Parts: sequence; structure tokens; C-alpha cells
Amino acid sequence: MNRNALCYESTVSLARRIRAGEVSPLQAVNAYLERIERVDPQVHSYLHVAADHALQAARRAEQALTRGERELGALHGVPVAVKDLFDTAGMPTTCGSPRILGGSVPTRTATAVERLEQAGAVLLGKLHMTEFAFIAHHPDTRAARNPWATDRSPGGSSSGSAVAAVCGLASATLGTDTAASIRLPAAWCGAVGLKPTWGRVSRDGVFPLAASFDHVGPIARSVADAALLLHCIAGPDPRDPSTRRQAPPPAEPVPRDDFRGVRLGWDEAFVTMGVMPEVAAVTRAARDRMEALGATIVPVELPDLESMCTTFTNVFDVEMRAAHAGLYPDRALDYGPLARHALAHFSTRDPLIHVEGAIQARAFRQRIDQLFDEIDVLLCPVSSITAPPQVDDETIIAIFGDDHRNIIRLTRLTSFWDLAATPAISLPWGFDRDGLPFAVQLVTRVGTDEALLSIAARLEVEAPDRGKRPPLE
Repeated sequence: MNRNALCYESTVSLARRIRAGEVSPLQAVNAYLERIERVDPQVHSYLHVAADHALQAARRAEQALTRGERELGALHGVPVAVKDLFDTAGMPTTCGSPRILGGSVPTRTATAVERLEQAGAVLLGKLHMTEFAFIAHHPDTRAARNPWATDRSPGGSSSGSAVAAVCGLASATLGTDTAASIRLPAAWCGAVGLKPTWGRVSRDGVFPLAASFDHVGPIARSVADAALLLHCIAGPDPRDPSTRRQAPPPAEPVPRDDFRGVRLGWDEAFVTMGVMPEVAAVTRAARDRMEALGATIVPVELPDLESMCTTFTNVFDVEMRAAHAGLYPDRALDYGPLARHALAHFSTRDPLIHVEGAIQARAFRQRIDQLFDEIDVLLCPVSSITAPPQVDDETIIAIFGDDHRNIIRLTRLTSFWDLAATPAISLPWGFDRDGLPFAVQLVTRVGTDEALLSIAARLEVEAPDRGKRPPLE
């Protein structure tokens, strides 16, 4: 059996073949562990490889098959990995901050990870991330690398989650998204990144970046794989009262032949303002394919960018500072330069701005909800550029200064939808002349994750260069 081929097999197919007895859980796990050992030193997607844990879980999964158990989970025996801010009982959880949480081993497991394991998934380990999900890797770690060009950024904060999925180092992964952190690394690394509706997936056991914007979701190599993971992790959770009382989406997207009857929203200014011409061009190409397949293009106008940035930062700055109340400033010197710089600035902000920001956020979400009275889905880029060169913390601090709105302006194409709480998905859409991935983004109304996945699965079929792999072996 070709182990590389096994590691690149879709999650849906691997789960089916394991249940059918064509592949054993131990074969799958050993294939992934061997590939991690060989390939991951080139891209640094893992912070902790839990080989013993994975092998034990694979043996249990194999025994269940041998006994002929019928109630097998949808991911039985499938190797997955999760971002290192999900609590995992008996396994380190450092949030990418080795000096502050290097010795942290939780006694219980986050709900989303627990649900993956209840579905039969085998946890391979914990994936690299920017420190506490902000915008830079801690200097004591080797930063994750973009597999298409290792001198380019893989995006953040779920850098390792995207890299591992794209490089066949996990069948699929979990990440979190507060301003861009699932969709941006997915876009820059060439993966599918799904940010579900806020509250569709429990945040229990997940270290917060900014709690009212944090979304948990999958990164995978196809829409069908992302849909399967969402099916397994979504749903109400008494541990997280903010979860929606909504059943999980189906394990498979509803199939579509075309886009007849779909009203496709298009904001020309949003798509093109400050966007690299090549990125705008591929987004138009996706729009044209949807129109050719029956979609009706509906011109729309999104709310003002500057007011969105102000609202976002008024909430974000206070919530990130609150998340670190037990750590900062007492452990200030243990943070990396950028996280320390941000927390110092956020400590000077009047916490009452959160009240104003929360009110503005509710009004913003109502405006976006009204927009979806006119359209079924909106299409736009994920990022204004393809993966940029890696830069150091000092350069980032010099670029952004103390105005966090500069960061939100940079990620406006994604942070817009975290503020709106809507589901959104990043889809690969070919490559530029330097071999770097392009991506497009689809967005639907709050609570309509099923519709988003159905539309995305059909559009994915039209994407150029599907299935292309990074040049790593």
C-alpha cells in the first residue's frame, strides 16, 4: 500500500474504507506517523506529536472492528489533529506560548475534540499556532512554514492546522477563527477552511482570543471532508451556554447540479478595494462560473469598512486583555514581543468601550442579516494578496503600531464575517505565476451552514488545479 496516497486520501473515503475493513486504523495511523516524522521537519506544523496516544487509540479502534461492533462513529479510526489551544486531557496544551504554558497538561478535553474522539477519530497530536492565536509565533518555537514556498507566510493563527491538512500530515484538522485564523491560513496554504456560524460549535475548553468573535471549525482538503468534521463537532453543549440550539449539519453536503435559483451577492468595491488585481480576477472567474451555472448576480453594498474596524477593535481589544487577566502583566516577559506589545497597549484602553462596541456589533449583525434577505450567498476574496514573505515581530510592530484597526483593515475580507457571526468558507482557486495558492470565499446567512456547504461543494468542482500537492516528500 502506498502510504503517501493513504495520507492524501479524503477523510470521507478513508472513513468508509476503514469501516469496510479495506484499511485498518493501525495502517492509517502508522502511515501518518511515518509521514509526520519524514515531512514535518520541513514545515513545522506540529508542536506535539502524540504517537503513543494515537497508536493506543488505533488499537482500540481496530479491536472494535474485530468484535464486529455496529455502532461505529463517522470518523472511526481516522487520524486527525487539532490546534494547540484545545484542551486535551493528558496531552500538553501550550497555545503556542512555551514559556507561559509549556508545562500545562489539562485534566479534561475540550468539547469539540471530545466529539471528534466520540466519532471514532484518532488524535495524532497538537498543531502549531501563533502565540495565543494573535499574529506571531513565539520566538522559542520554529514558526510553521508555507509548504508551497517556505519563505512565505502560512497565515495565522491556525498555521499548523492548514499546513498539516495540505501536506497530508493529518486527514483533517481543527482550528479557530476570530478575525481570519481558519480562512487565511487555508487560503495561503491551499486548503478548505470553514468558519461555521458563531455558536454552532462549542468553545468549551478552547483558550479564547476574543470570546464573542471566536469560531471553532475544520480545515481539510475538500468541502465534503470539512462537512463531515462539522457534522461530528457541531451542536448544543451545556458546557458552553452560547452554543446554538441547532442540530448538527448533515454529514454530506446536499448535492447540487448547478446554481439555478441562487442569488449571488457581489460588492464590486469590497472585492477590489486594495485587492491585488490577480486576486480580484480569480474571484471574478469564480463569479462567472457560478453565473454560467445559473446563479443570478445581485449587486449589494456592504456596511462601511471604517465603522466595522472600530466596532471590531472596541470589542476585541478588551476581550483579549480579559482572556489574559491571570497571566499579564505578571508574566509579561514570558510572552513573545508582539503579544506582549499588544497586551500592553490593550491594557491602556478604557474597558467601557466594550459596551459601546457590543451594541454596535449587534446593530452590524442585524444589517448583515437584512442583506441576506436579498441574496442567498455572497462571494469575495479571502485575502487581498497571496501568501507574503515571512517577517519578524519588530517589522510587524513597526507596520501596525498601536492602532489595532490596521490589522483589522488588513484582514477586512475575513474579520467582516467574524463580526457578523455568519458562516464563511475559503475555497482553493488555482495558483499564481509563483506557484502560490489563490482562494475565494463564500458567505451565507447566520445559521445556514448547510446551504453554504452545498453551494461550496458544487463550486469546488469548478476550481482549477484541484488535488495539486505541495512539493514535499
